[in-house]
Amino acid sequence: MYVDCFVAVNTVKRTCEDTLKNGGYKFFCPACDFELTVAVVRHILSIVRSGKELNALLDRMNENYINRPDTDIRRCAVCGVNWRRDFTKRWPGHRNRVVCNTCSRNQGRQVEYCWGCRQEWRGNAYTCGHTDCTWEEEQLRALANCGTKTIGSVHGCPVIRACPRCGTLIHHEDGCKHMSCRCGCDFCFVCLKRKRRFRGWECSTYDSPCPIAARQTALPCPNLPLQCHSLATAVFRTYFNWFTGWFRRNN
Repeated sequence: MYVDCFVAVNTVKRTCEDTLKNGGYKFFCPACDFELTVAVVRHILSIVRSGKELNALLDRMNENYINRPDTDIRRCAVCGVNWRRDFTKRWPGHRNRVVCNTCSRNQGRQVEYCWGCRQEWRGNAYTCGHTDCTWEEEQLRALANCGTKTIGSVHGCPVIRACPRCGTLIHHEDGCKHMSCRCGCDFCFVCLKRKRRFRGWECSTYDSPCPIAARQTALPCPNLPLQCHSLATAVFRTYFNWFTGWFRRNN
């Protein structure tokens, strides 16, 4: 990968330092706004930085990425190992309740941590049991203070949204307004309306403008589907899906 324009090495050095100081982890050319990959940055800065200093720069990049409010990686406060949030859990398994395999192996028991405050889980199935857990406050602060961008022909849309189903923060990088969360929820990033199973998108096509929903001030309960749906409803859905599949195969 090549950069078409010429920028002084010291300029790139200052740009990288300012980006890391402000909590960023992506570098862009100050002249043409071209994104500089890690390989390009290492190649350019190898003239003025030693190998040890370049490795320290990469460590700061990783640290900034981990500290993003919408990242799916956390570092264990005890063993220092990074672990990823498990989005394959089905309800009522709470996704904020994370198992650290390293600590479990070292202590000879299953050790679980809160995804938000990173303290050992001591509560029930839904809360970590620590009154000083500020995870939800941090999520809401990110939603309130994030910047805006243009998506399609819609201007001023917040760059971070919480999934209407599980509350996971999603950062809009590029593409259209229709989003697919890892929990299986499809929603519009602009108006926050969810895609209906049989009716499709309520906000029209992916490239059509729709009203911008206000910044979210509350997170949805990730266990809401379990609380709302009874066992009878689950059984009905199972048989309904089976009948629908059988009907399609035989018609």
